[in-house]
Amino acid sequence: MKIIAGQARGLPLLIPTGEVRPTQDRVREALFSILQSVVPGAQVLDLFCGTGSVGLEALSRGASRACMVDVSRSACQTARRNLERSKLAGGVIVQSDCLAFIRREHATYDLIFADPPYCKSPGDRDMIAELLQGGLNKLLREGGLFVAEAQLNYGVGNEHTRFFPCWKIIDTRCYGKNTLLFYQPEPVAP
Repeated sequence: MKIIAGQARGLPLLIPTGEVRPTQDRVREALFSILQSVVPGAQVLDLFCGTGSVGLEALSRGASRACMVDVSRSACQTARRNLERSKLAGGVIVQSDCLAFIRREHATYDLIFADPPYCKSPGDRDMIAELLQGGLNKLLREGGLFVAEAQLNYGVGNEHTRFFPCWKIIDTRCYGKNTLLFYQPEPVAP
């Protein structure tokens, strides 16, 4: 796993053992190919950041700031080490529960990415659904974009459960079992 393009291109990323499932290089490459016009100068929020790969990729490609949030101490330590090794400016690592973070955060972002633990069976928490229903839209600037990574056919990765009040889904891309869902807040009627 490495940073794919930009200022820190080719930097191998450290991965904490056992507790994260980093966004695959090919999925990240496809994601940033889609977002290439959005990233330069953007304020980025990377929820469930794990290694920090998405936030670091954004910084490497010209984002002005990337806030990377994870509840795991080990993941945050790894993301912090990856940030230091990359020598990229504008990165911030926050150890916090992501839902608690969005409730207390006051900054706004152009791009928010979330790659939580996958909802793989009916009893699992669907963290993406919780984010979409938990006030995430207040953190997006006008015209901002929320991208969620889910497992195909489970939770919001199921084509019948990916729609939420106050959000419009503008694109869906599948890469094997990984699904990227692109959301924007619905405009509020006057």
